[in-house]
Amino acid sequence: MTTYTKPHLAFADQVGLLKRRGLIIDDEAEAEHLLSVVGYYRLSGYWYSYRRRLDGANRADEFVEGTTFRQIVQLYDADRRLKLHVLDALERIEIGVRVMIGFTLERRGAYAHLDGRNLDGRFTQSGGGRPSTYDRWLHKVLTAQGRSSEDFVLHFQHKYDGRLRVWVMTEILDFGSMSYLIQGLKAQDRNEIAARLGILDRHDDGNGGALANWLRVLNYIRNVCAHHSRLWNRNLADQIAPRHLRSIPDLRHLTDRHVSHFRIYSTLCIVAFLLARIGQGPRWVARVGQLINHEIPACGRRIQELGFPSGWLAEQPWVGLRGGSGWT
Repeated sequence: MTTYTKPHLAFADQVGLLKRRGLIIDDEAEAEHLLSVVGYYRLSGYWYSYRRRLDGANRADEFVEGTTFRQIVQLYDADRRLKLHVLDALERIEIGVRVMIGFTLERRGAYAHLDGRNLDGRFTQSGGGRPSTYDRWLHKVLTAQGRSSEDFVLHFQHKYDGRLRVWVMTEILDFGSMSYLIQGLKAQDRNEIAARLGILDRHDDGNGGALANWLRVLNYIRNVCAHHSRLWNRNLADQIAPRHLRSIPDLRHLTDRHVSHFRIYSTLCIVAFLLARIGQGPRWVARVGQLINHEIPACGRRIQELGFPSGWLAEQPWVGLRGGSGWT
């Protein structure tokens, strides 16, 4: 095991180190200030791609000739605004899917979520003396309910027996709990919600498996954005499953072998598709397209590093712009 031996450096010394490694810094005072409020380590995730490449995947400490500190800050800011766009979209998707879950599940009973018989057996099954996924999910939801100070929660606690109806319960779900509940719905209910969102299999039936996969990936992406981690050039731990995409015309191009699902492009296409199905897509797509089209190249970077296809700037195969909502 290697012991960490790098010395502590004052911000001014960090600027000096970057300059010695070939980074062009026109305004040292500004660079020192940005390092003091953003951090050397955080920015290093953005300047890594600007470092001189060695053999294989390794890079030298020195920067590619001509690289400027301003380019790196510009890339950091573009990534920050991309994450804000993604969070805005995920909020809209989350709210829409919550409504669909509440509407669909309540047909099985006002308190259907409190009875495991209304859910998928794999979700409610326990083994080896360990609680089921449903047990852990319900514990988290009831804990959130107990901690909530929302007026509607307090109203049900004071006026009734404290149990929340399904359509009220969905309002206190975070994205992670919602994605778990989608996985735990009976296949019929999960497929019905998927069909309303235009997520269809090769038989033109709702594909609940695809919806569950998408929401799991979107929950991961939401956590990346909410915790201010780097989305730019990131290898995603959870990826969109391409097997679900061939039967959806707007997303079929994502099954091309040249499309990498380890980067953000295919997930952005999924987001655009879902936004369009709840009637809120075109403006968001235009804003993100503007950022990708102009600001990423202005930083001296290639959009392929985000997983965008080589011909995207010319073709722009954004999806889901036909409008209309699958919610009927």
